[in-house]
Amino acid sequence: MSKPPPPRYKIVERDGRLLTIDTWADQPSIVPGRHRADPIAAGDGIGAPLVAALFRVRDAQGRRLLTTSPNWDRKGPRVIALSPKGERRIAALGLLSIGLMLVVVLAALIDPDWLLPVVVVAVVLAGAMSSSRTSWVTRWLDSLGAETPP
Repeated sequence: MSKPPPPRYKIVERDGRLLTIDTWADQPSIVPGRHRADPIAAGDGIGAPLVAALFRVRDAQGRRLLTTSPNWDRKGPRVIALSPKGERRIAALGLLSIGLMLVVVLAALIDPDWLLPVVVVAVVLAGAMSSSRTSWVTRWLDSLGAETPP
């Protein structure tokens, strides 16, 4: 069984008064649960925070890493180091997906009868995509960056 971590606050008596001392105030680098924010430059696109949130792992050169699955990538599993152009493409796809989901939810709230055709089309497209064995997804993933060793 391991020893519990030391407490954050320490209470001591000085001159007849009780003082609370924050033990983490001297050592901000060991504060658990706090992570260094991923730097996003002012000139980055609107989707940069989305990419920063989704892809936190980086390689030695600082490129974000995408790990694929054989379920949707013919060459998978593999690790792709995203190029700046690849990051922009993923950001655009993410924003497009969020926009489409908002439109579907809004349409369902306005008239629930619109939801059934959308679900049927989504199921048919999902079946068609899985039967085509995702060759176009693999080509798109190849354009995002360079494959790195796992």
